[in-house]
Amino acid sequence: MDKIKLLSGSADEVGLQLQENVDRMVNTTRRWAEILTYDPQPQTGLTPKDTIWRKNKARLYHYCGDREIKYRTPLLFIYALINKPYILDLYPGMSLIEYLVEQGFDVYMFDWGEFNWEDRHLGYGELVSDYIARAVQKVSQFSQQPSISIAGYCMGGTMTTMYASLYPQPEIKNIIYLAAPINFEDAGLSSTWLEAPGFDADKVVETYGLIPKDFIDTGVKMLRPVNNFIGTYTRLWKSLDEGMPVEAWRALNKWVNDNINFPGEAYRQWIKELYQENKLIKGQFRIKGRQVKLEQIKSSLLVLAGENDHLVLPQQTRAILELSGSKDKTYQSFPVGHGGMVFGSFAKREVYPVISSWLAERS
Repeated sequence: MDKIKLLSGSADEVGLQLQENVDRMVNTTRRWAEILTYDPQPQTGLTPKDTIWRKNKARLYHYCGDREIKYRTPLLFIYALINKPYILDLYPGMSLIEYLVEQGFDVYMFDWGEFNWEDRHLGYGELVSDYIARAVQKVSQFSQQPSISIAGYCMGGTMTTMYASLYPQPEIKNIIYLAAPINFEDAGLSSTWLEAPGFDADKVVETYGLIPKDFIDTGVKMLRPVNNFIGTYTRLWKSLDEGMPVEAWRALNKWVNDNINFPGEAYRQWIKELYQENKLIKGQFRIKGRQVKLEQIKSSLLVLAGENDHLVLPQQTRAILELSGSKDKTYQSFPVGHGGMVFGSFAKREVYPVISSWLAERS
């Protein structure tokens, strides 16, 4: 659709143009309001899959593609605790999972499910040793392969690091880091907000027990309030006015607002031991009494960061290159934000092929 016309000509012509512009703005605004109020949520996570293992609310998925598996080393995705993982499989044609399945990879994903009150005492000891470790074993058994690859997105990459440093079997052949924080010394505005003693994580956990999803969601969005609370919706209006498709906006908006509660003990560790004390890179973080030593990680590493990421700064992810014991290490940054690593036309055109080609050489 053409841009709104600039007024010019005779009085009658200007009046006609003005009326056309007003009518267009009214129609766009009406459709905008309908989408926000009445339109059903779009379907997401549609790549065919089977559930091959369960533990409490968590599910381990195996993706079933039409194409024959070309690369035998299975790939397991580990996602964060505070969002749902279907951002990796948003909708057909915009899905990292779908893309890799079509390339011939044997793909799995661990879905944490939705944490409730009875999960408030879960910490990283349980999440890594009782959940991730078991999921890795199941992937190895199901695929009948002695080694696997893991892709960790955001907090999922941090937990992958904890796991890989402690569990030599099954072998973790490759690790892909997608905007995953490792070094918390300088986390941008997050460091300022969460600095001790001003931010008391113990008090937050004592107050809530199970950290509400709205508490986390509001905090994340307040890092860029104008963009998150206003810009998101003005972009939708602009797309409608210009006749652009809004399928991607609707799917992404669904995911952004579809959050889950955060187990209180894991939240306490995330804030105190990582953001405030930076124990992971100091060799002071422990999983059920066992010291996490990053130099024990020998896997081949693909480390990807977003240059415009305000949630996980590039240097936070890049730190694993120096701290791990890996010899095969690749780093690449892209001019995108946090979500742009896995979603959007740029990710599909630039990031997906990098992941596929790197992994193909090592699978």
